[in-house]
Amino acid sequence: MKKCNITLWIGGFMLAFLVFVMFFGPDLPFVDKELQEVKHRWSEQKKLLLPPYAPSSINPLGSDRNGVDNLSKLIVGTKETILIVFSVAFLRYLIAIPLGLLARKKKGVAHFIVNSLNQLFSFMPSVFSAILLLSIPFIQYANNRLLWVIFFLAIIETGRVAHLVQEQTNKITREPFFEAGVGLGLSSWRLSKSYYFPALLPEIVVNFCLDLGKVMLLIGQLGVLSIFLTHDWAEVDYFTMKFLSTSLNWVSLLAEHRAEIYVSKFSFIFYPALSVAFSILTFNILGEGLRRHFNRRMNVYL
Repeated sequence: MKKCNITLWIGGFMLAFLVFVMFFGPDLPFVDKELQEVKHRWSEQKKLLLPPYAPSSINPLGSDRNGVDNLSKLIVGTKETILIVFSVAFLRYLIAIPLGLLARKKKGVAHFIVNSLNQLFSFMPSVFSAILLLSIPFIQYANNRLLWVIFFLAIIETGRVAHLVQEQTNKITREPFFEAGVGLGLSSWRLSKSYYFPALLPEIVVNFCLDLGKVMLLIGQLGVLSIFLTHDWAEVDYFTMKFLSTSLNWVSLLAEHRAEIYVSKFSFIFYPALSVAFSILTFNILGEGLRRHFNRRMNVYL
C-alpha cells in the first residue's frame, strides 16, 4: 500500500494559502486595497477618535498613525514580499547552476569563482554580509535600489549553491553510465540533458524551496534591524532627513513598527513577524515533503 506523504500535503496547502492571499487577498471584502487614510472617527459614545486606532471590528489589527488599516497593509504587501523572495532565490540559482556545471572538473576560472564566492561569504553570517552590501552609499541612494538589493542578496549564497552543484556534477562524471556516454561521443548538451539535469533536478528543487525559507528569514532579519528594501531619503522635519519606506512588504512593516517593542507595544508587529515565520515554515515543510517524495521514487526505481 502506498504511504501518503503528509509533509508534502501540508506544505502544499500552506503554499496554496500564500498564493491565494497574494493574488486574491486584496479583493476580499474586508480588505481596503486602496489603503485610505482615516484621519478621525466617531465612537458609539459620540467621542472623537484619532489614529492610531485600537483593534476593533473595523480594524481587526488596529491602524497606523495615519489611520490606514494594518490588516489591509499586511495582506496587500504579501504579493510584493513573496515576489521579492522568489526573485532572489531564482536569480541565485540562475547564476549558480551554470557556474557549478562549468566548475565540475574543479579547475579553471569557474572553479576559482565558485571557491572565492563560497569562502568570501562563509566567514560571517548572511545577515552581516547583507548589511554591509546594502549599506554601500551607491546602493543606499540608487533609484533602482530594489534591483540591487535582489542582486546582492542572491550573490551572498550563490557560492554555496554553485558548490553543491559542482560536487554533484563531479560525482556524476565518475559514474560508469556517464563514462559510457562520453565514450559514445555525446555532445556537452546531450550529456547535460541526459545525465546532469535528471540527476540534479530533484536536489535543485528541494534546495530551491529551502532557500526560499532562508531568503525570507534573511529579509525578516533586515526588517528587525530597520533596513528597508526600498526607501527614499526625505525631509521629515526642518533640516531633518531620514530614510522612509516606499513599499508595503513585510520587511518594511517590521522596520516601521520595530520601535514599538521598546515601549512594550506588540499589538501589530507580532503579525508581520508571524507572517514571515509562516512563510519560512511553508517553504521548509514543502522542501522536506519534496525530499521524501523524490527519495521514495528513487527507492521504487532501485
